[in-house]
Amino acid sequence: MHTATHRFIWVIVLALLSFPLMAQSLDEAKAQGLVGEQLNGYLGIVTSSPSNSLRSLVNDVNQQRRALYQRSADEASVELSVFEARAGQRLQQRAKPGEFIQDKNGQWRRK
Repeated sequence: MHTATHRFIWVIVLALLSFPLMAQSLDEAKAQGLVGEQLNGYLGIVTSSPSNSLRSLVNDVNQQRRALYQRSADEASVELSVFEARAGQRLQQRAKPGEFIQDKNGQWRRK
């Protein structure tokens, strides 16, 4: 299981490196407080009036994450929801100070 977790982390890192423009846009959106990390391992929209490009960015990132989570969950023989929850914890832990994370009550707060 520990190996699957390390593999997952490397898959995420490699995915982000292979999409530098999206990663840069994602970093900018996080820094501006437009998006944040949810407990379920997916990106969420924080702003009340998101642009179409922001919605598209979030959808694209979440589709890529889901594919990575599913592949990693299959390899580790665990349910997708277990992998999503673990990824959510790690992504929130790695969020930079000032970025938004969603708490257990569904409220956004700055880290």
